Amino acid sequence: MPTSTIARTECRRYLRGKGPWIVVLCFIVFSRVTTQPEPAAAQIIDNAISLIHAQPAVAFIVPFAAAIINFRAITQERESGTARILLGTKTTRPRLVLGMVLGRGTALLVPVLASTVLIIGYDTLQYGQFSPLLSLGFLALSTAYVFAWTGLIVGLSAASSSTTRAVILGTIATIGLTLWNGITLPFVWQIATGIAPGSELAHPRAFAKAGWLSPASAFQVLTNWLFNVPIGTDVAVTQVADAITQSGELAPTPPPLSPWWALGFLLTWPALALVSGVMLFQQGDLAPGSQSEPFRRLLNAVPSMPRFSRPRSAWLPERGYVIDSLPGSWQPLARREFHRVARSPLVWVAGGLVFITAFLSLSQPTQVQEALGSRVPLAALQTPLAFIGGTSVLFGTFRSVIHDRDTGAIRFTAGTATSRMETLVGFTLGRAAAFTVPITLAVTLTCLVAIPQYGVVSLAKLAVFLSYTVLFVAIIAGIGVSLSTILQSQSVAGFAVLIFTAVHFTWFQLSNTLYELISGTSVSGFSPPNNPLYVVIRWLAPFQLSNVVTNAIIGVPNSAAPAAAVISELQPNQVSNQVVVRLQYGSDVPVWYLHPSIAFTELLLWALVPLAVAVPVYRHRSID
Repeated sequence: MPTSTIARTECRRYLRGKGPWIVVLCFIVFSRVTTQPEPAAAQIIDNAISLIHAQPAVAFIVPFAAAIINFRAITQERESGTARILLGTKTTRPRLVLGMVLGRGTALLVPVLASTVLIIGYDTLQYGQFSPLLSLGFLALSTAYVFAWTGLIVGLSAASSSTTRAVILGTIATIGLTLWNGITLPFVWQIATGIAPGSELAHPRAFAKAGWLSPASAFQVLTNWLFNVPIGTDVAVTQVADAITQSGELAPTPPPLSPWWALGFLLTWPALALVSGVMLFQQGDLAPGSQSEPFRRLLNAVPSMPRFSRPRSAWLPERGYVIDSLPGSWQPLARREFHRVARSPLVWVAGGLVFITAFLSLSQPTQVQEALGSRVPLAALQTPLAFIGGTSVLFGTFRSVIHDRDTGAIRFTAGTATSRMETLVGFTLGRAAAFTVPITLAVTLTCLVAIPQYGVVSLAKLAVFLSYTVLFVAIIAGIGVSLSTILQSQSVAGFAVLIFTAVHFTWFQLSNTLYELISGTSVSGFSPPNNPLYVVIRWLAPFQLSNVVTNAIIGVPNSAAPAAAVISELQPNQVSNQVVVRLQYGSDVPVWYLHPSIAFTELLLWALVPLAVAVPVYRHRSID
């Protein structure tokens, strides 16, 4: 089968679905909520004014749309057996990957270009200016951007031996590269140099060059260059506004590199991903999950860890009298899920990452050390537990019911005395227990290695923190299992996990937008309004609620920010977008609904509400 036939088939498949319409809707909505230019900025942007709303929409929507469409591009063919059929013809594995890139890239390009044209047309009528040459150039850059992200995600899918791994790699790449300048680069820079980026930045020119590395940043640089506005990694409106703010007139900072470098960065990412993906795809078997598993072999090589090759009775208990004495018949299913997931490298990697990140966060400023003392390890664990631990649990649970339904294993469960509700309880508790073991080990080990520097953590606080850790893992597992029950497609469930994770990383900006929509007042985290409703909105996301609860356990003022950030915020002459309730309202609990116990209740609702929806859906839906 020639490459063109594969590409044509893939393109038609996706253009016939709902995906293109969803992409168009997301483009139009996002273009309307982006920043409007001030009159002075609009005059400087000039002929490119009709493109200023299309630019951020393309830059932000395309990566997530590409991930949704493509993260199962190759793994789906392997898991369904279609890859064997295709490769039984004259099609080679590189041609299969290339056909996927061309077909799915074209399927994404159609709604992107259609949406861009609609946005440009609307802004042309609004501002009364239009440049055909700039519009054609922007459409050409948008086309390159679409295929760059498509090649990147398809390459990662080719390098993955299962859907779970493809979702993990795709999510990390999409969020990490899309939020490169806001989150990823500062974190990497702090790890590499030991100094967080700030006003006294070491090697500022190198940091500025590194800001161009991601595909999203490169696209912004190229389009700003096309618009003839100050060149940088922000959208044109922000670049012009910043250039005016710095000196009261348009005095842009010279770019650290030639804009042509941005084109190289944009094309390098898909090239590297496709080359690496094709090489791994060619070396592995077509059967899913049969590629080499370095993490599994590494764990088997460590004498202190239980070997995955041993019989499960050698290191996992088959029965537990306490568990079996509980009401219901969910215990066998929970035990099966525990055995299944505990053998996956994902749970041990998650625990290892929580420990490594917390260990690297033990070095805190003097004021934090003095304020927290032996509680510093608990503060260092807050962010790793919420973001790394929580996201890992989602990755380990979002396919639980869907995978059993697709493979037919759910029929065996349905044929037992286990009810539908007990089935979901078994999935949730079994998988939560598997993640609880390495994550609680990471918490304990962090506190142990911090003893020489900070002393022994209060056993009472440690016990409460560990209890909360177990509950938090169970809550996130409940969310993942509920998503897997309500949604019937692995692709849709993977998209839901991707969006759920992205929302948490951008929640500060989204909460400001949400408050503006509710109250009609534009706000910033640097100057929060004197309205407790704003804090409630800032707390809505479960990972933010986790910080509120753990702050109460650690014993720091009420806030959704990590404890170390709260202590820093209490120091004089400190300004950030973190909101500490005491500083803003004069009390830790100015109204009853800002009490940490209410945050704990809201966190429980994040598991109970989806489960309440999932149970009736699962009862009335066919198991096929």
